[in-house]
Amino acid sequence: MNFFTPERIAKTRALAQGGKPFIFDDGDMRTLHFNEQVVQSAMRLSAPDELVIPYTQAMAGFLSLHPLPQHILMIGLGGGSLAKYCYRHLPLARITVLESNADVLLLRDQFLIPPDDARLRVIQVDAIPYIENLAVGSVDVIMLDGFDAEGVSATLRSPEFFMNCKAILADRGVLIINMGDQHDHIVGTVTQGQAVFGAFHHWWFKLVTDNSHVAVAVNAADDAISDACLRNVALKIGEQFSLELVYPKNLTPE
Repeated sequence: MNFFTPERIAKTRALAQGGKPFIFDDGDMRTLHFNEQVVQSAMRLSAPDELVIPYTQAMAGFLSLHPLPQHILMIGLGGGSLAKYCYRHLPLARITVLESNADVLLLRDQFLIPPDDARLRVIQVDAIPYIENLAVGSVDVIMLDGFDAEGVSATLRSPEFFMNCKAILADRGVLIINMGDQHDHIVGTVTQGQAVFGAFHHWWFKLVTDNSHVAVAVNAADDAISDACLRNVALKIGEQFSLELVYPKNLTPE
């Protein structure tokens, strides 16, 4: 579906409220916006657990690296696409979602996000101090999709943030990041991620279908056999989800 036809842009512009989140319905499709220029999340009313936007499908690629996570930490709720997908398809996983925007949380029911229970918790909180207080090695997967009307907060691509993420990840834990399409945000995220996780444990992908970018990092020690395995998985993720490997370019199958 083309989210940026002139007709849709005109209609969403009329609903924009100075950066506050709002919903736009178009037939079977419900979308979340902060403005008329960007779709934050999308849901088919007939299939609310489906991953509609390509970058969300790509982020589900973490399962190739960690197929049975016990604890998934999500930063940014949005319309809850990834939370609903993981809740449905990973019944043994505990899912914690951090969302700082109270207005986004008010739209939770309209995106058919399940209520909190023993497996799912959605918390209104600033992610930075929350992560700082988590136990070392207590998280298997971190999914970072924390956007607002201005893009990604600089604190979510700082050296301290990446070091804290690495600390709370279990061995072979995965950090997967929606980097959007803003060049300075992408470069900052990749630079800091590689500095903390290592260049060959941190990969930058671009979606072939649009200008979205995704980063994947694995908390793993340097080991020749392990590194070869991770390289092969990275390449398979790229093939499966139509991702172009931007960096490092010299990944080759062993």
